[in-house]
Amino acid sequence: MNNTFAFNRFKNLLLKDGKKYFRNFGTALIVFCCLNAIFWIFNLLFGSETNAVTRFGFLCIWTALAMMLVPEKVYGKANLSREGVGFAMMPASSLEKFISMFIYCAIVTPVIVFFGGFLVDTLLSLFPFGGFEKSIHLYSINEIARMMNDHSGVAQLGEATVNFTDVFSIGAMRTSLYLNIIQWAAIFMLGNMLFKKHKAGKTFACYLGIGYVFSTIFGLAFITSGRLQQWMETLQNYPEIEMIRIVHNATIWGMIIGIVITALLLFFTYRKIKTQKY
Repeated sequence: MNNTFAFNRFKNLLLKDGKKYFRNFGTALIVFCCLNAIFWIFNLLFGSETNAVTRFGFLCIWTALAMMLVPEKVYGKANLSREGVGFAMMPASSLEKFISMFIYCAIVTPVIVFFGGFLVDTLLSLFPFGGFEKSIHLYSINEIARMMNDHSGVAQLGEATVNFTDVFSIGAMRTSLYLNIIQWAAIFMLGNMLFKKHKAGKTFACYLGIGYVFSTIFGLAFITSGRLQQWMETLQNYPEIEMIRIVHNATIWGMIIGIVITALLLFFTYRKIKTQKY
């Protein structure tokens, strides 16, 4: 099958993958959507209360965990010698298979788990018992920024204290959020195509290991580089407006690097699908 994209063929593939998705991962989706009910039951038994911010944070964790597991559960056989033949023989191009995989791993899963979990949490908050006095709020980026400003979102730049939104713009926060979701999905999509067994666990271990190596390298570079330490000390004396400009530029460059890394992860996943040998 060549790399062309045919809409009707892709539509059939999307429907077929959708059936497999809900058959293999449907039960897990329900579980992830209901996990915040653990807090409600715990509160009911012990007369305690779990605040909305904590539940919102755990809802994000459940979403991340679901995104870790879904590539292996739905496409786990795609790179196996025998079981993967069915994936290879599907009447679709490598590009169509990749796009379908991306849609279910990076879009469908976070949307279902997050909004499904939010709905369950909201329904539980309607009961006059259980310790959910109010539902978690589906914060917009602006509300999150305002909450950070009002709470602990001020940043100390040299001698100046500035608000969170003075340093990180709303647009940058929104872009960073979407980029992180796609990058998280891309990591586990690639890991699913590289590893044969224990795909999610090995991918997460590699993610932690690579992060540790890079943080160690940067930490050693900072400790041993007198020039870098001198630059950091000089940075403390910059005017507030200049400090904000530097942080803005660093944020933009960070997002650019993140986009490049995510694009490479997705490209390597596509190449692995295309060149997989059975």
